[in-house]
Amino acid sequence: MRDDARFVELIHRDLREVRWPEPTEIRAAARRRSRRTALASAAAVLVVVSVTAVGVTRAGTPAPPPAATAGGRAEISAEAMLAPADVPAKSDERLGDTGIGEAVRVDDVLRACARDQGLPADETVSRYSRSQTLIGTAAVEGFAPNRMPVVSQDVYRLPAGAPARVFAELDRLVAACSSWQEVSPVQGDNGTVTATVVHRWTVAASDFAGDQAVLLRHAISVPLDPATGKPVGITPPPEDRLIVRVGDLVTVLVPGEPLRLGVPGNRVTQAQLLDLARAAAGRMCAAANPGC
Repeated sequence: MRDDARFVELIHRDLREVRWPEPTEIRAAARRRSRRTALASAAAVLVVVSVTAVGVTRAGTPAPPPAATAGGRAEISAEAMLAPADVPAKSDERLGDTGIGEAVRVDDVLRACARDQGLPADETVSRYSRSQTLIGTAAVEGFAPNRMPVVSQDVYRLPAGAPARVFAELDRLVAACSSWQEVSPVQGDNGTVTATVVHRWTVAASDFAGDQAVLLRHAISVPLDPATGKPVGITPPPEDRLIVRVGDLVTVLVPGEPLRLGVPGNRVTQAQLLDLARAAAGRMCAAANPGC
């Protein structure tokens, strides 16, 4: 096992070689979020009037947005999202987007594992959604400061019964993908090589916020050269995701690089991640059906 000094040195080296996206690129990525609406015809058109998205029916006549459930809450307000003060790392820019009829996305790699094993991986479609990315500046000693996403958040409003299905589907995929082997390119000391890695997903904590909550941890093994069996590059740090439900709302929180890579002064503990989930649940309370 490498010692701590060697590990920090490797992380610093890799951070130096990474080109972090500019704010304009991050904004463009946020605007490119895919939208999907269930239409029987071959063409689909979204007409935006003020802040309301309206679909096109089979007959070609405008259809109203999905009706609000009891309590009158339908579209998701900005107040239902985390605020910078809720996050244990500084951010000074917020990028956001809204959607209608979008699939709930928890972990694309986990879904790829399910597809690779021939398992059904049906996506739950939301009624409304809102997303945001909080951006901050992270500095590693000896390197120029970089603009990085601190945390990304999606909040989905789901039809009756769908929130429970999201968590049941997650349990099924985690059980099927507790150990998934993948061959992929890895950057080593002598260039890029094809290496074998093992992905493992575990539920690190549950039922700590809202009506339902899961801390999903994705760990990746040391990359191995399939020809020599020797390690290649460094082992990526685990990736954590928080999935929380309040009423008909489900949020997915993904900590960004400043929280994951242990940048001085920014790395968070598991207890702080759970507190972040509780803050998100508190923000969603007033917007959920039923409220809390």
